[in-house]
Amino acid sequence: MQDKKHILNMVQEGKISAKEALNLIDALNEKKDTEVKSRTRKLKIQVWEDESEKPKVNISIPLAIVKIGTKFIPQNVPINANIGSSKFDFSSIDWNEIFELASKGEVGDIFSVDSEEDDGSITKVRIFIE
Repeated sequence: MQDKKHILNMVQEGKISAKEALNLIDALNEKKDTEVKSRTRKLKIQVWEDESEKPKVNISIPLAIVKIGTKFIPQNVPINANIGSSKFDFSSIDWNEIFELASKGEVGDIFSVDSEEDDGSITKVRIFIE
């Protein structure tokens, strides 16, 4: 709100034209929309077993919370997960790049895998931004 008042004062003082003021206000609104979108984006993690209708695990975390949490992850430490009989290293994920893309409106898969278990069943894991 202060920014808009400042812009209107600049118009009143003759420092900028009304058209320039509108352009500045539009730019402020676009920035605010982008910030709101990035705050409402979510990191989703789903684990499906076999051909089930619902995921066994269905986690949804606001991306802003994930961003805070990643600051507590030690650098250069392996982050491994066993998914079924497969082992995955997640330490190479560049979270800053993911946050940057999400703030620009990008959505979609970060990681997706189908893992066949020893008994022939399939475990599906999907990590994505929504």
